[in-house]
Amino acid sequence: MKRIVAITTALLLAGSTYAFAQDAVIVEVPQPARDYVIAHPSDPVVIDGDVAVGTVVPQEVQLVPIPDSPDYAYVYVDKQPIIVSRKDRKVVYLSQ
Repeated sequence: MKRIVAITTALLLAGSTYAFAQDAVIVEVPQPARDYVIAHPSDPVVIDGDVAVGTVVPQEVQLVPIPDSPDYAYVYVDKQPIIVSRKDRKVVYLSQ
């Protein structure tokens, strides 16, 4: 019985790790886009909850386009620039 529980637990953990790995997509935002966002701060917005790579920015938050990078837009949250994908509004870059 203990062996069945241990195997089931291992399979569940392996499955959840695999699902997480599938959802995590690493996007390399071009350096000129990051430089533009830092050089052109926007009015700060408040987003409830933690903001991390993969977080979807709510529709009511107005995104600022990045002129030479049409796939990306940005907002400032807590004085930090957040770059998002314009196609799905997911955070792809957080300033360090």
